[in-house]
Amino acid sequence: MKFSIDKYCIGASSTIKEAMVVIDKNLTGGALVVNENNELVGTITDGDIRRAILKEASINDSIENTYFKNFKFVTEEHSKKKAKEYMLSNKIRQVPVIDKDKKLIDLYFLDDIISYEKKDNYVFILAGGLGTRLRPLTETVPKPMLTVGDKPILELIIEQFKEYGFRNFIISLNYKGEIIEDYFKNGSEFGVKIEYIKETKKLGTAGSIALVKEKFTKPFIVINGDILTGIDFEKFLNHHIKNNFNITVGVRNYEINVPYGVLVTDNMLIESLEEKPTYKFHINGGVYVVNPEIVKYIKEDEVYNMTDLIEDAMNNDYTSGIYEITEYWKDIGQIEDYRKANTDIHKFFKI
Repeated sequence: MKFSIDKYCIGASSTIKEAMVVIDKNLTGGALVVNENNELVGTITDGDIRRAILKEASINDSIENTYFKNFKFVTEEHSKKKAKEYMLSNKIRQVPVIDKDKKLIDLYFLDDIISYEKKDNYVFILAGGLGTRLRPLTETVPKPMLTVGDKPILELIIEQFKEYGFRNFIISLNYKGEIIEDYFKNGSEFGVKIEYIKETKKLGTAGSIALVKEKFTKPFIVINGDILTGIDFEKFLNHHIKNNFNITVGVRNYEINVPYGVLVTDNMLIESLEEKPTYKFHINGGVYVVNPEIVKYIKEDEVYNMTDLIEDAMNNDYTSGIYEITEYWKDIGQIEDYRKANTDIHKFFKI
């Protein structure tokens, strides 16, 4: 878990007195009630306890009839922006975060996410793709300008970064790039600063970075212009810095369920049998933190991809690490992904 169980949580079979001790220690005025499987089953506040005692409950009684079971929460896929808006609209100061199995994984505090310190670190957005798999939608507009909800994907990306204090953006353009530049201009209308790189030929997912390499004096973030995600970009950057990585790749967990028994063999002999196994992988999430010192490996005026940069970094003894994206993430590469994103935007990003 990302925070102390002892400090904020209490078992569902605990007594009122034990709940009072936890609440007294954490200074939040309440506690999270979890069962033996670490599933969140309720919340209890000092007000709940006070009302129970007024009804002549003993402090040695179980909290079973005292804690609140219809509690408010967000899931790990919700963006922090939505979590903040959710807390403000419900007039609450903290909200628990649960995963798909209802297990408690985090606790968001309003004071921690109400505002973020402004950052000088650049965000480099790759927005020059042809969007071939999204035709006919991309015949008149570039893929990053397709609307999700009521805004272009690219605007949603910029808003997400701005929420975490990022203000400096460089957008790499190619296919119908003038539409993007006409819409965002210098970024002032969106409260940010935007510069543009115009590729005269395809340079791959990293090649255009070489055109402005002198600008990078701090770690910077690179993101594909068709990624919709609720990732905590400040945590992502801090994770990179804390672990002394030279490049960090945001990754998603990907599972493949094999519906058959799998035989592990050596020539003609069976060594073992796995019945309907599940294989887990980390897949590239299309978002990276890059240190300035490895930008030198990016080939100028040549096709060069982010995967090439990762390999060059590793081959030259630079540290390449990962950051697991647990929040919402969608690569909008095909029509069905685009449709799903338009459904998800209201669930995970807006009230």
